[in-house]
Amino acid sequence: MNENNLVSIQQYAVKHKRSTFAVIKQINAGHVKTVKKDDQDYILDESISQTQPSASLPQPVKKVEEEGKTDVDYEAKFHELLSKYIDLQEKYTRLIEEKYDTKK
Repeated sequence: MNENNLVSIQQYAVKHKRSTFAVIKQINAGHVKTVKKDDQDYILDESISQTQPSASLPQPVKKVEEEGKTDVDYEAKFHELLSKYIDLQEKYTRLIEEKYDTKK
């Protein structure tokens, strides 16, 4: 039993486009295999591939630190971007006001 194949009842229902009630009926009828783990029932989903998730997911790229790297003043950058955002928002508001003024 691979733990990657264990899904909750709700996850199974969403994946197979069924209601939770319909999945529970299938469990009670014995059509779906379940496993009890940590006082919760999980469904053994055979449609999930058997490969390990670490092999299929791309690994994060490690950043190489540069020797001449300078510290970034994030607060200054934030305020610079905030002022640009406010300017654009004011321009947008003026354009909308002009549009509605010309319609009247």
